[in-house]
Amino acid sequence: MQAFSYSIQTAFIFFPVLAFLFTMPYILYTYHKYGSVSFYRSIIVYAFLLYLISAYFLIILPLPSKEFVAGLTRPNYNLIPFQFIQDIFYKTNLELSDFATYFPALKAPVVYEAIFNIFLTIPFGLFLHYYLKCNFRKTFFYSFCFSLFFELTQLTGLYYIYPRGYRTFDVDDLILNTFGGVVGFVIGAILLRILPTRDEIDQKSIEKSKVVSVSRRILSFGIDFILAIFTILGISYFLKKLNLLSIPVFFGFIVIVSLFYFVIVPVLLKKKTIGMKYLNLEFDSKKNLKWYHYFFYYFLLFMEFFLLPLICLFVGYVFHYKEILSQTNFHYYVIVVLAGTSLLYILTFLKQLFHMETLYQIITKMHIKSTLQEK
Repeated sequence: MQAFSYSIQTAFIFFPVLAFLFTMPYILYTYHKYGSVSFYRSIIVYAFLLYLISAYFLIILPLPSKEFVAGLTRPNYNLIPFQFIQDIFYKTNLELSDFATYFPALKAPVVYEAIFNIFLTIPFGLFLHYYLKCNFRKTFFYSFCFSLFFELTQLTGLYYIYPRGYRTFDVDDLILNTFGGVVGFVIGAILLRILPTRDEIDQKSIEKSKVVSVSRRILSFGIDFILAIFTILGISYFLKKLNLLSIPVFFGFIVIVSLFYFVIVPVLLKKKTIGMKYLNLEFDSKKNLKWYHYFFYYFLLFMEFFLLPLICLFVGYVFHYKEILSQTNFHYYVIVVLAGTSLLYILTFLKQLFHMETLYQIITKMHIKSTLQEK
């Protein structure tokens, strides 16, 4: 039992790190498919992630030393089906006709290990049926494969990291784990009568996606911005290898790449950037959008968020260089510019959060809408 406790504690320690790495791909996928992030769906998915981590650590932990494993001589496999039933009667005082022997038998390792192997895969079968909508045959097959993965992990000594398996490959574990998945399937059928179904969760997410959230807008722009940055860095690296890179050339490519991603691409993709297409968004406007509309829209956006603060800082630096601003006053000037920029970002974020128009949307009369319902 102490080994079980140690494995669970370790899983909870690793979970925040793995959840952090998992979050961005999960958000991207969810916004792409459903247009919004469902709190209920997130609870289910992250609970299943925690379960997978815990189950895996229960199988491999605690890790022994290689020297200890190399000195093992016991067989590392059991291919006799239902051997655990014989072991229960052999290693305990269980008598089927005597109820007084039942409870003491439950305390025996051979009994609670069999029960553990059943409970280990119940959440797996439950998730397959309730959330992934797998039928009995698929649940049975996937539960068997899931158990086989664990057993092969043990048989190969953690994928040949160890000279041999330090735990036993047991056909009984395959049987009990698969049975646990079937039990989970039955529990999932019960939950389907009580909790919202997967289809109901999906429908609510799609309905919610009609109003484009601020996080969805930011993520869409972030995809395009990151693609542009990597393109600029890639071209710059290539030109540097050819000794053709200079400051004017570098800034020239910034302009060219920005025009490509934020002006030419929306024309080619018909009102969508690459990020907007992936997240099922498009520009909405009463006028027939041309390339110069996108140029003006993103010029105002970049001016508000990037160029205006940089221009203010540059002007302050020039004044300082010409000794119009002293060193102390220049420091105060920088603080004021950064504070004003932060306030601008906060106000814009709040406007987006409450679905109010920002300055560049008011001027251009261009908005962003969801296309998910049209699919």
